[in-house]
Amino acid sequence: MAIFIIAELGVNHDGSLDEAKRLIDAAKSACANACKFQMFNSRRLWGDGRIAHLELSEAQMVILSDHAKNAGIEFLCTPFGVTEVQFLAPLVRRMKIASGCIARYDLLAAVRKTKLPVILSTGMSDLDNIRFALKHLGPDVTLLHCTSAYPCPINAVNLKAIDRLRMFHLPVGYSDHTASIVVPIAAAARGAVVIEKHLTLDRNASGPDHKASINPTQFKVMVDGIRRVELALGDGIKRPQSCELPLQKAWREHISSHRTT
Repeated sequence: MAIFIIAELGVNHDGSLDEAKRLIDAAKSACANACKFQMFNSRRLWGDGRIAHLELSEAQMVILSDHAKNAGIEFLCTPFGVTEVQFLAPLVRRMKIASGCIARYDLLAAVRKTKLPVILSTGMSDLDNIRFALKHLGPDVTLLHCTSAYPCPINAVNLKAIDRLRMFHLPVGYSDHTASIVVPIAAAARGAVVIEKHLTLDRNASGPDHKASINPTQFKVMVDGIRRVELALGDGIKRPQSCELPLQKAWREHISSHRTT
C-alpha cells in the first residue's frame, strides 16, 4: 500500500477562504493524497478570541470540501471540539485527532461514535497517554509520531519512536514540523505509512504555522522523494533482482569454466 501523504494546510489560510482554496490547489499540484484543515471555535477552545481570526465557518468548510472533491484530492479536517466532530463526520472519510486532544475524553468518544477510521497524532505524549486514547477509540487507528514544536529542531525529532509505537500493533506514520523535507523522507524509509507535512504559500507570512511549513515546490520535491523511497524499499525478500541476473549468469559461467580447466 502506498504511503498516504497529507498536506497539512491547518490555519495557513489566515482566515481567507480564497487562500484556503489556493492551498487546496497547491496540495493537489504537489501530488499530496489529501489536504487537511483545522476546525475550531476560539472561545470554546481557549475561552477567548485569541485565534478567532483563523476560524473557518461551517459554510466555508462545505465550500472547501466541494473544492477539494472537484480538484480530485481527499478533504480532511481536524476537529477541536465535539460540535466540530459531529459537523465534519459527513464531509470526511477519516477523522484526524490533534496531539493536544489526545486526553480529551469527550472528543475521543465523539470521534468513536462516527465509526470512521482515525489518524491520531501523539506529540507531547508518552505511551500511557496513547494507551488512554486508544481505549476510547475504535479499532481502526493509525498512530502518528510527532514532536509538537513549530518549527521542530532536528535533534528533537526522535524518529526512532516510530519503531516504538509499533508495540500497539497499529499502522504508524509521522507528522513533521521541521523546516525541511529531509525528515519526512527519512520517516518513509523507516516504514511510516502516513506522512503529514505543513504546506504554505508564503513561509514569511505572520500566522503561527508558516515557519514550520514548506512551499509547494518543496512539497512536490518531498513527495517525489518519498515515492522513490517506496520503490527502493522493495518487498524485503532477499533474492537476486532481475537486473542482476545477466551479471550473475556471467560470473557463474566464468567460475564454472575455471573449475573445468
